[in-house]
Parts: sequence; structure tokens; C-alpha cells
Amino acid sequence: MSEEIIRLVEKFLSSSISKEEMHRLLRAYQQKQISEEQFDEYYAGKWRSAGQYASPFCDEGKKRIWKQFQMHMRENGAMLPKRKNRWVSYASVAAVAILFFMLGISFHLLRGHSQQELIVMVENGQKASVQLPDGSHVRLNSASELRYSPDFGKKNRTVKLLGEAYFDVQSNPDNPFIVLTRGDLQVKALGTKFNIKSYPNEEQITGTLIEGKIEVSSPLLSEVLNPYDRIAYHTKEMTFSRSHIDNVEEAIFWMTDQFVFDKETLENIAKMLERTYNVTISFASPDIKEIQYSGKIKNNSMENVLSLITVVSPLQYTLTESHITFSRK
Repeated sequence: MSEEIIRLVEKFLSSSISKEEMHRLLRAYQQKQISEEQFDEYYAGKWRSAGQYASPFCDEGKKRIWKQFQMHMRENGAMLPKRKNRWVSYASVAAVAILFFMLGISFHLLRGHSQQELIVMVENGQKASVQLPDGSHVRLNSASELRYSPDFGKKNRTVKLLGEAYFDVQSNPDNPFIVLTRGDLQVKALGTKFNIKSYPNEEQITGTLIEGKIEVSSPLLSEVLNPYDRIAYHTKEMTFSRSHIDNVEEAIFWMTDQFVFDKETLENIAKMLERTYNVTISFASPDIKEIQYSGKIKNNSMENVLSLITVVSPLQYTLTESHITFSRK
């Protein structure tokens, strides 16, 4: 499990988890980011850190703990909005947002439980386009979530992002557009186009500026970006690294149904494929994860992408229902 999920699990077990954090834990469970094996390893790690080398739980006890966790996740599943195929509207916020469907996708617009937020949630295998009340446009990638208040644009233009999104912001110098992501990272723009990638199971948050100017800041650092600048925030070290891209497609390939890799590990590519095609991926051996790829693949079908990946490397894959396993030939 990622450090973010471990933190949420620990807060859940200690009964100190907030409603927003509970939503994120539920989404991680429903997206199969938490397995019985990972849960066992979590407990084993806690036991080892206490100076012991054997777990006090027998196999039966471990299964019981996992089943209890599953039961709690299912019971609390009602906290998350159910998938719908049409608009969910409220009379008091009818003019707050205009939502456009792309490729028959569906997503949710609802009031948050604690802070009266509007939440747009996009599931694996889907994408969405949202027009905000100020005229700004946001395009959301798979497995992403956008939150903002019903009075967005009146006092402030602040949104919260979990996942990946492309922003085309309307200029308003008196009311800057602000995007909040995990790790207390903030992106401020007056009027510009940029892409942010901030998935909970990845160690980096990246921002790429297409037009205009943005300021990216953490509690310790701040950087101003110019067009075609890319910045990566390393969540563990809390540091920035900056680079310049020559091709804008590198930043927004997901919007053009392409995969663009530059020395990308198969482990990271697998995360993209899981979100894009709503599948799970495993590896027959850990070393396979470290194989790197560079190039561009047209995303016209999952089978095409998998075939191209295995053609250029000593790998093969097996597909069982919605699970893919990579192994050596």
C-alpha cells in the first residue's frame, strides 16, 4: 500500500479519520488499491517495527481482521455517491456548474457531507469536462476528483484536485484561481492553461504550464513557471525539481488519447493503464516493474497498447477478466 493509504488505514483504525479522508479510503478500497496480502504485510510491518519478528496473528486471525475491515468498508460504502447515468441537480445550485459528457461518461455532482462542497468524481476508464461558474474549463482524467464551494467565484476561486486535470482559466486579476492538491501544494493562476497530476498513489505531483504564468508553492518553497515549464514536487523530500519540455503533447497526452513515455518504468505505466482501462495489473517478479520505456503509443485499444509494450521487451502478458499479469517470455 502507498504511504497515503497506510496513513488513511491507521487513522481509520484509530477512529480519527475525517469524512473527507474516509471518502478517499473508500475510493482506494473500491479501486482495489488495498488487498488482503497488503493488509497482512501492513500488520507484519507494524509488528517488526515493534522489535518482534513473528506476528501474533495466526492465518485464521489474519483472515478475520481482513474480513472485519472489508465489512466496515462495505457498510460505509453508502458514504460515497452511487454511479448515475444522468445529471444530479439541486435547485439551489442549478447555475453553479455546466457539465458536459464526453464519450458517454457519467460522474457525480453533489454536496459534500462536511463542508458543503460540490464534488465531481470521475471513475477509472472515464474522462470529464466541467465548466465552472467563472467561465473556466476543467478537463478531468480517469480516477480524478474536483471539489469547490457552491459560491465559487464570489469570494474566491479555489478548487481542490485529487488526480489529474487540465485547467483553462479565465483571467481575473482581482480574484486569482487557486488549485489545492495533496501535500499542501498550491497552484495560483490569473489566467492561463496548465496541467496538474496529483494521484494519491504516486510520489510526485507534477505541474506543466502551457500558456500564461502560474505560481506553485508549498509551505517551504515557491516557484513561478513560464510556458512549457514543468515542475515536480517530491512529496517525501518536500522539494521541487524543474525542467522544460519541447512538446506540449508530453503534458496533455491523455487528452489526445495517447501514451507518451520518456524512460518511464513499467510500474508507473501500469498505474496509467489501470486508471485508463479500469483493470488491475500485477507482475510475476519485482524486477519487471523496473523495465523502462520511451516512445508514443496511440491509445486506440488496451490490447494494442499491451501488444506494443510486450513486442519491444522480453515480456508477455495474460489477461483474465479485468486482471493483467506481466511475466518474462
